Amino acid sequence: MKHIGSTRAVRIFLLLCILYVLLITWLWQAGSLDTAMPEGSASRQLFDTEVVTLLDRRCSNCHGVSVEEYDQLEADPASRLLLRWPVDTTGRISSPEFRKVAYERARTTRTEGGNKLVPIDVGNPALASKLLLAPLSETYAGMSMVHPVTFTSPQDSDFSLLKEWVQAEIDSQPAPTRIPASPPEHFFVEQVTPVLERKGCLGSNCHGLGVFNDLKLHPGVPVLEGRFTADMHHQNRLSMLGRGNAQVNMVHLSGDIEQSRQLLKNIPISQGGILHKGGNNFFSKGDPDYELLLRWLELEKEEASERANAALGEERGIVFVRRPRNLPQRYFEDEDFLPGGDLIWLQAGEEINLTAALHPDGPADIRTPDVSYDARQVVFAMRRNEEEPLNIWEVELDTREVRQLTFSADPAIHFQDPQYIPDHTDSSGEQLNEMALVMVSNVSGEWAASSPEGILGEAEGGNRKTILDTELTARAGTYDGRVIRIVRGTNRGQTRKISRQERGKITVDAAFKKPCDATTHYVIEAVPRLAPSYDLYRINLAAKGVEQETYEESLSRLTFGLGQVRRPSMRSSGEIMFTTLRTGWQSDRPFYNGAVFRTFFNGSNFHTHYGNRSVVPVLSDNNELPNGLEVRVGRDADSYWGGALLVADHQFGPTIDPANPTDDLDHPFANGMPEHGMHRFFRGWVSLDNDVTTHGISRGGAYRDPYPAPDGTILVAYAPGPVDLSDPEQAPDFDIIRLSANPSLQSADGLTGGSLQRERVTGNKQSSELWPRPVVVREKQRLKKSPKWATDLFGKPGTEKGLPGYGEGTPAQLVVFDMVLLDVFFEQNVPTGERRLMDGACTDCGADYSIDNQISYARVIGAQPLAAGEAGPPKRYVIAEVPLEKDGSFQVVIPSLVNFDIQSLNAERMALRSPNRWLYTMPGEKHTLSIARMLYTQTCAGCHGTLSGKHTNTFGRPDAITSASKTMAVWDDKEHTTLPPVNYDVAAKKYRTAPFSVGFEEDIKPVLARRCISCHSGTQAEAGLNLAAGNAFTQLRKQVDYRQALAIRSPLLETLLGRELQAPEPLASDPSHLHENLLPPEELQQVIRWVDLGVPQIRVKF
Repeated sequence: MKHIGSTRAVRIFLLLCILYVLLITWLWQAGSLDTAMPEGSASRQLFDTEVVTLLDRRCSNCHGVSVEEYDQLEADPASRLLLRWPVDTTGRISSPEFRKVAYERARTTRTEGGNKLVPIDVGNPALASKLLLAPLSETYAGMSMVHPVTFTSPQDSDFSLLKEWVQAEIDSQPAPTRIPASPPEHFFVEQVTPVLERKGCLGSNCHGLGVFNDLKLHPGVPVLEGRFTADMHHQNRLSMLGRGNAQVNMVHLSGDIEQSRQLLKNIPISQGGILHKGGNNFFSKGDPDYELLLRWLELEKEEASERANAALGEERGIVFVRRPRNLPQRYFEDEDFLPGGDLIWLQAGEEINLTAALHPDGPADIRTPDVSYDARQVVFAMRRNEEEPLNIWEVELDTREVRQLTFSADPAIHFQDPQYIPDHTDSSGEQLNEMALVMVSNVSGEWAASSPEGILGEAEGGNRKTILDTELTARAGTYDGRVIRIVRGTNRGQTRKISRQERGKITVDAAFKKPCDATTHYVIEAVPRLAPSYDLYRINLAAKGVEQETYEESLSRLTFGLGQVRRPSMRSSGEIMFTTLRTGWQSDRPFYNGAVFRTFFNGSNFHTHYGNRSVVPVLSDNNELPNGLEVRVGRDADSYWGGALLVADHQFGPTIDPANPTDDLDHPFANGMPEHGMHRFFRGWVSLDNDVTTHGISRGGAYRDPYPAPDGTILVAYAPGPVDLSDPEQAPDFDIIRLSANPSLQSADGLTGGSLQRERVTGNKQSSELWPRPVVVREKQRLKKSPKWATDLFGKPGTEKGLPGYGEGTPAQLVVFDMVLLDVFFEQNVPTGERRLMDGACTDCGADYSIDNQISYARVIGAQPLAAGEAGPPKRYVIAEVPLEKDGSFQVVIPSLVNFDIQSLNAERMALRSPNRWLYTMPGEKHTLSIARMLYTQTCAGCHGTLSGKHTNTFGRPDAITSASKTMAVWDDKEHTTLPPVNYDVAAKKYRTAPFSVGFEEDIKPVLARRCISCHSGTQAEAGLNLAAGNAFTQLRKQVDYRQALAIRSPLLETLLGRELQAPEPLASDPSHLHENLLPPEELQQVIRWVDLGVPQIRVKF
C-alpha cells in the first residue's frame, strides 16, 4: 500500500508539472494581451495561413528577433513599443507559439510611459493604419511616417494581402463611439483644411510632422479616400489652436481674435503682420481665405467661452500701482522699504484705491500686482513698515475684501512678484477659478552676485590712446581711474588705466601698441555687489479662512539657483518664465547674464528660454503677447529706472546682435545682413524705441513693467527723457501709456522694430504710475508638458506637498545624448560659422585635432551657493567624472536640488569648456540635454543654424533606422536592455563614486611639500616662485586660469606636462623649467581638478 501511494503521488506530481508547463507556455504566448481573436476566426486564419508568410518574406529580417532577444525587449519598458516578434534560427515565424505572438503584436495597441504603439487603427479605414502606412512609399503614404520603403505601390500583391487582413481585423471589432464634431471642428474640417492644403502649409519643410517649429500638422495620406481621417482633422485643429504638446498658443481667444498668431503670421507686415519664415504673403486682410479663418476663430471663441462659463475678453479697466517718483529701485537689489504706494483700479474713468485702508498707520510699500484669470481678484506684494517684510496679499475686486496669503514674520525674509498660475489638478484647463500662486522669495538665506565683475564693450574704432564706442552712454567720468583690459581683437591682453571717460569715448593713460579698431573688445574692471538670493516658490491658493495653514503646508521651492530670480510670468505652453541671473568668466571675459529661463509647474525641466549671452545684460518683465511674441525690458545692473522696450520671437532662436562684446563677432551688421547658417535669418529681438537705451544716459527716457492688453496693444510705464538710468536722484515721471503697432511691431526685413502709436492712459506730475495690468477675463494656460521621471531607477512618483514627485533626498538622472555636439554651444551659440565637433578630425579640412583638444570625458560639477557675508565664486565640487561613449553620450545619477554644470574634458581630463549655466534637478527627475547628432539638421538647425555654417544645409531627414536607435550610454545593443548609470548602484540605491571636493590645504599643499618645495622655496626659489611661504596659495594661483577655472589655459599645467596647451604666453623653452613626469598620475589629476574647480582654498563641506 505504501508503494502504491508513493507511485500515485509521483504520478500526480508529474501531472501537475505538465499542467504548470502548459500554463506557463500559454501565459507566455498570450503575454499581457487580452484582446486576442479566437484562433478559428477568419482574420486569425488569414494571418496564420498567408500573412505570416508575407511577414517572413518582407518584414522579419528587421522585426523578427530570437526568443531570447524578444524576452529581453519585453522586459525593458523602453523597448516594449518596438514592433518585434520571435523567429527561429532561419528567421521564420515557424511555430504556433511564434504565430500567436506575431499576430497579437501586429494588431494590438500598446501604451508605455505615455506613448502608444497603434499598429491598427480600428476607428478608421484600413489605409489609415500605421501597419500599412509605415512600409508604403511616401508617394502614397505621405511623409507622416519615417520607415524604409517595403511596398512601392498599394497595388503590390503583398500589400493588398496585408490590407485585406487589417480590414478583417477592423471589421471584427465594434466601432468606437465617436463624439459628434463641434461647430468649430466641423467648420475647420470643411473650410479651413482646404485653405491649408491650397496654401501649401502642410509641406514637409513648412508645417509637416517633421519640422522644427511649434506648428506641426498631419499632411494627410494620399492613398486614403478624402486624405484625412476624423482623428487627423481633430489633431490638426488642436495644433492650429496651439494645444499640442509643448506648443505656445496659435490663437488668441481672450480678446481681439485678429491678434491671433495664425492670422498675423500670414499677412503682410504692412497690414500688421508679424514675421514668418515662410513668408508674409499668404493672405491679405479681407481676402476670402482670411475671412474663413476669422470666422473659424469666432466659433472657437464662442465654444471656449461656453466651456469656461465666462465671457472671455471681457474688460473691467486696469489696475496699477501709484507711488512717489523719487523711489529708486535696482532690479536685483530691491529690498529697501519704498513707502507711499497704493493699488489703484481704474475703471470707466474712475479711480478706486484698493489698499488705502490696509495701512492706516502710515504709507506702505506696494508692488507687482497680478490679476486672476476670471478678473475677480488681484494679488500684490505689500510691506507696511520697515519692521515687517514684503508678503503676498489678495484683494477681491467686487467686495474689496483683502486677505494675506504668505506669512513671513522676519523683516529680512520677503515674498514678492506674485503670479497666478493654473492649478495642475484642473485636467480640463478651463476652470478659471482653479489656480495656484508662484512668487519669489529669499527665504533660503542664500546670497548671490547682483552686479558684474566688469563692464564689457565693443569698439567701433579709435587710436593708440582712445577707444570709440557709441554704446558707451554712461555719464562722463563714471569709469575714470578704472583698469581697462582688451579681451579680444587688436591689442588683446593689454591693460591700461582710464584717464578720462566720456560718452562714446575712452582715453587711457598710456598708448596701446596698435591703434584700437572695430575688432577691439574690452572690459572695464568693476567690483561685484552681493545681495540676498531670490528663488521661485509656489503655494496653493487657499480657501477663505485657512490661508496660513495652506501657506505652511503647501509652500514649495521650485528653483535652486546660484543667482537671482525675478518676475515670473506664464507662457501659453504652460511653463513658468522668469529672469534668472548667471555670472562668471568665459572666453576670457566676465559675463553678466540676466536671461529668461523657464520651468514646469513643479520646478522640473529648468532650461534657458531666451537671452543666453545676450548683449542686453538683463532681460526683465518678460510677458507673452496675444500674437505669441514676447515683450520685455532690457536694462543693466546699475539701472534704477528701467530701460529699453524690446519685442522678441522665441521661434527665431539664438540671435546675432549688432555689437555684442560677449560673442566673437565684430559688428556683424556693419555691411547689412550678417553671415548666418540659417534658412532665413531674422533678429531674435528688436527695440521698439531706438531713442531709449538699456544703460547709462537714455535720451529717449525709460520703460518699465510692460504687459499685454487683450486687444494686442502694450500697456507700459514710460518716463520721458533724458534719464540717467544709473542716477538714484533722477526721479523720472512714469505714466501708464498704451502702445499700438502702426502697422507692425517689426520691420519687413526683420532687422529693426516697427512704428508705434502712443496713448496716455493715466498719470500725473506728482507720482509715478507703475505695473499696469488689464482686468480682463482670460483663458488659463494649459499645462501641455508633463514632468519627466526616472522611473526605471526610482519607481513611480508619488505626491509631495500636492505636486507629483519624489521625496527629498531622491537623486536624479542626467542623460546627455551627445556631449560633443553640446560642447559646440557652450561658449558661442550665435547661428553663424562652422561648428567644430571636437572628437576627431576637422569636418572642414579633414586634419586630426590635437589629442589635447579632443573631447574624451565629461565632468559634472556641483556648486554650493554663498551664505550671507561670503564673496567670490560658488564653491565647486565634482559630482561625477565619466568617459564618453563612442557616440558622445553619457548618463549619470546626480544629487537633486543641487546646482550643476558640465565640463567637456580631454584625455588628460582637463576641462576644455563649460556652459556656466548652472542647472538643477528635482528629486527623481530625468533631465536630458543635447540630441543625437544625426537628428540635428532636422530638429535644431532651424533655430541654431547649421553645423557647417552654410544656410543651404538647413533641410534634411534623418536616417530612420539610425535615428531610432538608442544612445550607447543608455542602451546595450547586444543584450537589448537599458544600461544603468555608470556611477550609481541601482539595486543598492547608492553612488559607486560619491561626489568629492579638492582643496588647496587638504590636497594640493601636501603635493607641493613632497614634489616642489625643494626647488621653490626661499629667496632663491626657482622662477621666483616661493611655495614654502605662507602665501603659497596666492603664489600658485597666479600660475593658473582661476577665473575661467581651466587647467588647459594655465601655465602651471603646461609646465607640469612639458608641452604647449592653451595658456596665453608661450611655454618656456629652457628644459630645466619643464616638469614632465614630475607628478604621478593621481597627483597630476588632483592638480587638474583643483584648477578646473576654480582653485578652492579648502574642500567643500557636504
